[in-house]
Amino acid sequence: MIDYSADEITTAESEKIIEEVKARLESAQLKFYPGFGFRHLLVWKGGPAGGKLTPPHDISGRVIGPYLPKGQGGDILLRLMRESAGFLPAHPVNAARAGKGLRPANAIWFWGMGKRPRMPKFYDRYRLNGSIISAVDLIKGIGIYAGFNIVEVEGATGTVNTNAEGKVRAALAELGKGQDLVYLHVEAPDAASHRGELDTKIKAIEMVDRILGRLLHELDIYDSYKIMVLPDHPTPLATMTHSRNPVPFAIYSKGQTKKINRAYDEPTASRGLVIKDGHELMDYFLHS
Repeated sequence: MIDYSADEITTAESEKIIEEVKARLESAQLKFYPGFGFRHLLVWKGGPAGGKLTPPHDISGRVIGPYLPKGQGGDILLRLMRESAGFLPAHPVNAARAGKGLRPANAIWFWGMGKRPRMPKFYDRYRLNGSIISAVDLIKGIGIYAGFNIVEVEGATGTVNTNAEGKVRAALAELGKGQDLVYLHVEAPDAASHRGELDTKIKAIEMVDRILGRLLHELDIYDSYKIMVLPDHPTPLATMTHSRNPVPFAIYSKGQTKKINRAYDEPTASRGLVIKDGHELMDYFLHS
């Protein structure tokens, strides 16, 4: 697995790739849908749920053989992957990328198999209306199921080259329209870790700092507000993939005067308040 994202292929390019995949591989049971960047969707009507699939960002630099699809439906998915590797290398998009010195999207790779989830609406639980701003389809999908308003921001990429200012303006606009809560998701630090790029991750964290600074400044027009900052999971540069370790979080309320001179990192957070069950964090944030 040389590059799971094909050098962070653009959405415009990948849409053309998926069009070719649809034309050659789609059937009555298997439907392909273009997504964002390198992430797309296969809907398998009546398909199995017992397949064993490996996220491609978990195996960067490894031989792919041991990680090919296994279990229920694995043979069908593997056949589709092999067929795609037969025609995608010659696709015009890949030919153009090669001419620019960029890596091609030379095959499809399946991961994340699962059934459609069921979850309560956020409003039904908390009596609050919310919006989500993200460049990642997974986050948008969760937001749709939770009943959130999905806000599209032009130039949002999920990388360090995203339209950060546009995302801030969109968040403030949603609050200005009367939304009670806005979830602003930044994928760039995670993407940099998956690619093993230290300098890029530093730039991504600095971007998060700037976003937070802008929000704190602009939110001052409100009589009260509360803001929480946290990653959804660790992605250490050392492993270039996700871990199940706890994450630090910080909560600030307007007018808060008590300051604690502590760093924002995992070791420091482990000595403070610990919430073991993640789903309880929203209750704490809203009601504490």
